[in-house]
Amino acid sequence: MPAPPGAAPAVAGGAFAQSPQEVRSMSYKSLLVHVDDRPSTEARLDVARMLQERFDAHLTAVYLSVDVVMPGYMMEHVPSSVLEAAAEERKKQAKLRLAEIDTMLKRRHMTVEMRSESVIATDYIDRVALHARYADLTILGQPEPGTDDAGDLLIEETMFGAGRPVLVVPYIGLPKGGKVGSKVLAAYDGGREATRALVDALPMLKTADAVKLLVINPKPGRHGEAPGHDMARYLARHGVNVEVAVEKMSTSDVGIGDAVLNHVAENDIDLLVMGAYGHSRLRELVLGGVTRHIMGHMTVPVLMSH
Repeated sequence: MPAPPGAAPAVAGGAFAQSPQEVRSMSYKSLLVHVDDRPSTEARLDVARMLQERFDAHLTAVYLSVDVVMPGYMMEHVPSSVLEAAAEERKKQAKLRLAEIDTMLKRRHMTVEMRSESVIATDYIDRVALHARYADLTILGQPEPGTDDAGDLLIEETMFGAGRPVLVVPYIGLPKGGKVGSKVLAAYDGGREATRALVDALPMLKTADAVKLLVINPKPGRHGEAPGHDMARYLARHGVNVEVAVEKMSTSDVGIGDAVLNHVAENDIDLLVMGAYGHSRLRELVLGGVTRHIMGHMTVPVLMSH
């Protein structure tokens, strides 16, 4: 099938050359990083520093401390002095943690707008999502195994509620070499969510050394005659060095998730880009099977959009 008018030419190996045409500059100018009491805050700050310098972006860090609110019937039986002492202790712990975070920032020579506030537990996730609405990209941490810190819900609500892309950083830290976005794998199925993720990731893709567009089990109607190639041409027009890989395999969520993770490991990938799929449950959206599997087994930062 002939390439569309103005398409970037394909080269050997399914790669697409950069278009010589000038394109409108796309960049991240406002970044948000969520900092909390977990040790993985360090890794998030490392990533935030890299991106802040790469894109010359304004960086905001948000820290929320949690107020414990007792039901009214319980408060009647608790002396006010006990409640006041507990509140003071929470303020003390929050102040100590903010001082630790300030030390982390100074050690990295980072210039950051620091926002901190106290919220009740049920408002925590909504407040992070609210801050995320005013950032081009929000940096969050992967939930740690065996914890019940509602990390999955924080990721979901920031994407689904704020309508902004997120970059999730592994709790184990950055991959070997300490880079993010030099070698990128983009999981692409031709759907709306995956397309949105690629567009939201364009600033990262444009600065990457290499981008691989991975298409697993292409579905009829979602691609042209050569799956992934139309999207590759689109990316190439934006100056992205991209190649296409098509794979057919078992259709189970775990199988597809493992296939993506295998490509990450085998190709020394340091950033994964993918759409976040949700399923309606009552009034909530919860992550789909492939997305959740990757979130639980990720070894490199993952940029996601919905």
